[in-house]
Amino acid sequence: MKLPIVLIGSSNTSKTSVGKLLAQQLKLPFIALGDISEQYYLEIGFDKTQQEQAWEEEGGDGFYRYMMPFDAYAIERALSEHQECVIEFTPEQSVYDDAQLLEKVEQILQSLTHLILLLYSPDTEESLRVLEESCTAIVNGMQINEHFVKHHSNHDLANYVVYTKDKTPEQTCEDVLNKINPHDSDIILIGPEGTGKSTIGKLLSKKLNLPQVSMDEIRWEYYQEIGWDAETQKQIRDQLGFAGVYRYWKRFEVYGIERLLSEHSNCVIDFGAGHSVYEDDSDFARASELLTPYKNVVLLLPSPDLDESVEILKQRNQLTINGVEINRFFMTHPSNHKLAKQVFYTKGKTPEEVKEEILKCF
Repeated sequence: MKLPIVLIGSSNTSKTSVGKLLAQQLKLPFIALGDISEQYYLEIGFDKTQQEQAWEEEGGDGFYRYMMPFDAYAIERALSEHQECVIEFTPEQSVYDDAQLLEKVEQILQSLTHLILLLYSPDTEESLRVLEESCTAIVNGMQINEHFVKHHSNHDLANYVVYTKDKTPEQTCEDVLNKINPHDSDIILIGPEGTGKSTIGKLLSKKLNLPQVSMDEIRWEYYQEIGWDAETQKQIRDQLGFAGVYRYWKRFEVYGIERLLSEHSNCVIDFGAGHSVYEDDSDFARASELLTPYKNVVLLLPSPDLDESVEILKQRNQLTINGVEINRFFMTHPSNHKLAKQVFYTKGKTPEEVKEEILKCF
């Protein structure tokens, strides 16, 4: 059998589970390229600040275009170093909207015999529906960000609420400064996804000459202290979608707050969307206890009308590339089919059954 075996495709096809089963049966290492890519990115000048700037200026389009050459290079480097193995690509690592980069990746991959595209179904619309469901957590009958907007936790934990509708980030920053207690230098920004917490945090940090601390950037080291595990999270994501991941995160979030507040003071802190929403009463009580000494906990929302806030955030959070919703872009782009040597469909099959189907074709 000619190695390596490479798996590509969207994130609702159990790529990770199938890859690990193949590796186990064939007694080969399993490599998730997304986990090791950054070391390769850095070799050719990857800069996190430039990546963030691309995201802030152009959203999904800018981020994707910035990352394309780095992903192409990561593929080349990984295949030069890891040959006797099973490799899983992230969804974006097999989609290139630049003709020269696509040609380069085709040349890198042309010698591979087993370059396998996993799809849920031949029906693209069905596959997209399933992918959307797997990427969305439903909590109390609502999509997760609507739950974040309407749950009492955010409002109960906040000292102030600042509304962002029809305001620039700079104007929102001034609104925050006009509301907060000037005698307390710590500022904690909370709120649903897409309300601008990180952006406003950065502006406040510069304005007040205080360090910025983003919970989402440092949480994993805290979570690991009490048992969080990346592999467990991947398995949960594979089996239960984002709804399962959300429930898994809840075990660690209050501890993350406690650790962050114990290590960082005199700064601007932006929480992740879930760090200020707790369905469990004891978790909420503990989060409330931890935040009580802080007088500048600011909730960012688009509007005092919660239904309007939900709609604004829904539009704001929809990522697109070339004007196409991001999952549809990756699933319908011709790159995957152009690169793949074999295609397998996973609908109605367990990862074990998909693995057996692949092995029969070798």
